[in-house]
Amino acid sequence: MRLVQLTALVYVVGFGTDVFDDGASAEMARDVHFVEEMADVDGALSDTSSGRPAPRTIGEALTPATRPGAAPLASELLDTDPDGVFGSAAADAAEVRKFLPKQCIHGVDEKRPKLTRNEQKRTYAVLAHVVKRLKASDDFHKLLQLVAMRESSLQQGLVHRLSADLEASISAWKKTAKLYEGNPHYADASSWQTYGLFGMNSNYFTLVWDNQAAPQVLCDAIVDILVYRRAVARVVRKAGGVIKCVDEQGKTFDYTTKATWETIHRAVSGGKLCPSKSENVAAIMGKYFRGRALRVGLDPDKPVTLKMLGTEPAKGLDGEAWETQEEMVMGLWAELEAEWQKHPIGEDEPQPAKIARRKTR
Repeated sequence: MRLVQLTALVYVVGFGTDVFDDGASAEMARDVHFVEEMADVDGALSDTSSGRPAPRTIGEALTPATRPGAAPLASELLDTDPDGVFGSAAADAAEVRKFLPKQCIHGVDEKRPKLTRNEQKRTYAVLAHVVKRLKASDDFHKLLQLVAMRESSLQQGLVHRLSADLEASISAWKKTAKLYEGNPHYADASSWQTYGLFGMNSNYFTLVWDNQAAPQVLCDAIVDILVYRRAVARVVRKAGGVIKCVDEQGKTFDYTTKATWETIHRAVSGGKLCPSKSENVAAIMGKYFRGRALRVGLDPDKPVTLKMLGTEPAKGLDGEAWETQEEMVMGLWAELEAEWQKHPIGEDEPQPAKIARRKTR
């Protein structure tokens, strides 16, 4: 059994090219917005991308999808070696109908709810539990914490409402909407926002989960973690080979790079494995990341392997098999909720002592 299933077998995101340049995450959108007066950002948010819906057959996997107003994808950009095995479409659809992910905690036109310390502790617990069940490395755990703190302050279920996020989402929707034909939310641009712990642009990342899912599925923290891990794994695989890049004149060239925590963060969070058309902006963003990483003990230059990312669990702690990714998510939540029933978050911690203010004359 492989939980990547037919919905995530061929990721829409071709990380070897300028895939996320329209703002795959809030971090890229915000950082580019921040430095746009400091540097020439032409090309930093380009119109080039290589996405397609998850295929149901290998034949479809080799057929380029066409976006509205865009040329067909170049054949060398397509992934012809998807991971995993294709499952039963009927069984998959049945599980999706039963799946109830955690909901977004507010709408795109509503203010972000107040964040509490206990909620942050719950998010830390979710990250720790899923990483443990993945059998992933401490470094990957640090990366997840780092990105979640940066993007959402560890608040689950967010709809990201900064102007840069909203603009990046609508821009991406205009070019990826055709990839979601058949999805009940296909034509509703307002649904395709940037969501969740890691600020993931749903136009790109929903396909990594299921191209028939509601984009708000990315408000579920466990879905977030699993999707982010799949995206990182994709980058690690791409970084190990020759990457086809395009220069400012539109010419294709071969490029190689190493998978480090900095390079994979750059690719997944909205950058690229190819050299940026605006390297001064990329250098500033890289400096920010390196500083944050070093502060939490994460070496940005450390080589990253697939083993460090662990693998998605195929069964619960009780030994019951999980046949679908939806069962996996619900099972992981059940494990967490059982633990919280025994040890409620925050309740076993002493309250901080009140310090009387000194009277002044």
